[in-house]
Amino acid sequence: MKIVHLSDLHWGISPERDALIEQRLGELSASGADHVVISGDLSQSGRSQEFAALRSLLLGSGCYHPDRLTVIPGNHDLFSFFFRDFNAGRDLYARWRRLPGAAASLYRYGWREYEADLDRFHSFFSETFEGIFTLAGNPAISYPFIKLLGERAALIVLESNRMLPQIRRNSACSNGWIDLDAAAAILAHPGLENRFRIVVLHHQLQAEEQVAARMGRLYAAMTRLINRTALIDLLDRSGVDLVLHGHYHHLEQYTVGRGIPVVNSGDAAGWHLIDIGEEGAGIIPRM
Repeated sequence: MKIVHLSDLHWGISPERDALIEQRLGELSASGADHVVISGDLSQSGRSQEFAALRSLLLGSGCYHPDRLTVIPGNHDLFSFFFRDFNAGRDLYARWRRLPGAAASLYRYGWREYEADLDRFHSFFSETFEGIFTLAGNPAISYPFIKLLGERAALIVLESNRMLPQIRRNSACSNGWIDLDAAAAILAHPGLENRFRIVVLHHQLQAEEQVAARMGRLYAAMTRLINRTALIDLLDRSGVDLVLHGHYHHLEQYTVGRGIPVVNSGDAAGWHLIDIGEEGAGIIPRM
C-alpha cells in the first residue's frame, strides 16, 4: 500500500503558487500511489471558486475516487469570513481596513456557521467521503470517521479546527482542538483490529517551543493544538501506527509519545510517499 500525503496547498494565494499546485497534482498519476491524502488548507480563503478549481484538477489527476483520495478541511477552508475579508491579498492597509468587519464576524461565529462552512467544503468533494464509518453510523459526513484502505490499513480522520465555543479567543482562526471523547470512541472501533492505523488531522503535534524556535513565539501560540498533550497520550494508548498532518508549513518527519512516527507535509513545495509493508511504513520525502 503506497500513500501520497500532501497538505496546505493554499490554492488562490497567487498565480505562481497555483502553478506549483497544478504541477504537484499533475504528478499524482505518475507517483504509483494507491491512495492520496490531503490534510487540509486546500484553499487560501475558502472561496467556492477555489474549491471548484481544485476539484477540477483532482478530477483530472485520475485519483478522484473514494478508494483513492481523502481530503479534510483546514482552518483556511472553513473560516472564510476571516481569510477572505482580512487575510486575503498582500496589501497591508487593505487588510487592516477590513479588520473591524472580520472582528465582528468572529464575534458572531458559532456552531451554525461552523457547520455551514463544513457542509460547503463537503459539497465540493462529497464523493471522496463515500464509504466512511462514523460514530453516528449513518451516511451523513461527520467527524471523526474511519476509511478503510484495502485489507491492511485504515485512516482515522479527526477534525482539529473545532475551536468552538472558544472561537472568540482564537483571534487568528488558526488554533486547534480535538474532541477527545469522540476520538477515543473511534479509535476503539472493532473495524481497526489488525490494521495499520493512520491518524489524519490538520494541526501539528510538535511542542509549541519547537515551533517557536523556528517560527517565533507568536506564530507558535497562534497555530497550536490546544489539547495536544492529551491527544498524544490517547494515540499512545490506542496503538496508532502513524500520524499525518499539515498546518505548520514545513516538510518533515518526527516522533511523539512513545515513538509514533509523524509526517508533516505542510509545504506544498513537496510531499511524502509512504510505503506500508509487513514491517511498518517507509517514508520518502519528494520535492
